[in-house]
Amino acid sequence: MRKKELQCPFCEKLLARPVDISLEILEITGGICQCSAVYVFDRTGYNLGAAFMDALAFACKEDYDRALSLMPEEYETETLDYDPHSNTACISRNVTRKSPKLLFVKIKKTTNNH
Repeated sequence: MRKKELQCPFCEKLLARPVDISLEILEITGGICQCSAVYVFDRTGYNLGAAFMDALAFACKEDYDRALSLMPEEYETETLDYDPHSNTACISRNVTRKSPKLLFVKIKKTTNNH
């Protein structure tokens, strides 16, 4: 698949390169889209489980109880193969291929307050 400039898989807005982010508990490399999706950079592609948990916690503003209690239907995810040198990406068709990845999480809007 052809790589293109990094954009949000949910709203297609162009995104900045991932940056180092240090919060109270969480230290990640990633970013936030205007549509509220968050993304986390996995340099090796070997740590997608940890990247997923970091992205959920980041999306929940470091509320780990909320992040761990979310049901799969309450959020969307997407994984992109990412080239940090050119800031380009494409949908990851082969998640077992070990290359840099960006993992995106977007919490769905709900009518009840969590």
